[in-house]
Parts: sequence; structure tokens; C-alpha cells
Amino acid sequence: MKKLILAALLVTGISLTGFSQDRAKHTKKTPEQRAQFMTDAMDKKLSLSDKQRSEIYKVHLDRARDMEKNRSETRKRGEKDRSKMKGQFEASEKKIERILNSDQKKAYAQLKAQRHEKGKHRKAEFKRKRNKEGKLN
Repeated sequence: MKKLILAALLVTGISLTGFSQDRAKHTKKTPEQRAQFMTDAMDKKLSLSDKQRSEIYKVHLDRARDMEKNRSETRKRGEKDRSKMKGQFEASEKKIERILNSDQKKAYAQLKAQRHEKGKHRKAEFKRKRNKEGKLN
């Protein structure tokens, strides 16, 4: 009996450790950190000039600040409408495209298409997982 209880405690401890490590990976980033991350990723893929990098960082920073403000407002009101955020995102995308040269625009369009496909797959996987869990309950 003692061995069974000890084994149960050991399994519980290991699983809790795993959950706490997952949560540590998803710490909330500041708008500045998100803007820097997005700009670095674009620079890596598109080889931005220093001027482009600076301008795109500003666009990303404005976007991150606006998105954070909108998220907090929608949470307070309990809204699920994301149309305002979508509009702001599209406006910032237009600003970014104005900054890029023609070759970079083509590469950026390909990156966005890849990101869109990846998002479709994630959404489908999420639905599959949710349906599977729903059937078990």
C-alpha cells in the first residue's frame, strides 16, 4: 500500500513539474519584446537595411501596443469581436509593405502565405483535438 501511494505521489510530482515548465515558456512579453522579435524575424528572412529595420520596428511596436490595449478593453467588456484588431493589423501590414522593396515584398508575401497555411493546420488540429475530447466526456 505504501508503495502504491509513493508511486502515485511520484507520478503526480513529475506531471506537475512538466506543467510548470510549459507555463514558463509562455511568459507574457512586453510590446517592445514582441516588436523586437517580429522585426528580428523579418530581418532574418528579408535582409532589411538599417533604415527599413528601424521603420519596421516602429510599425511593429505600434501594432503590439494597440493590440495589447484592444485585448484588455475587449476582456473588460467581454467582447469576442476582433474586427477592430483585424483592421489595425491590416493597416500595419500596408505600412510594412510600403517600406519593403519589390523583391522583399514578394518574399514577404510568400512568408505570409506559409504562415497562413500553418495557421490552417493548427486550427484543424485544435478542432480535431477538441472534438476528440468532447467525445470522451
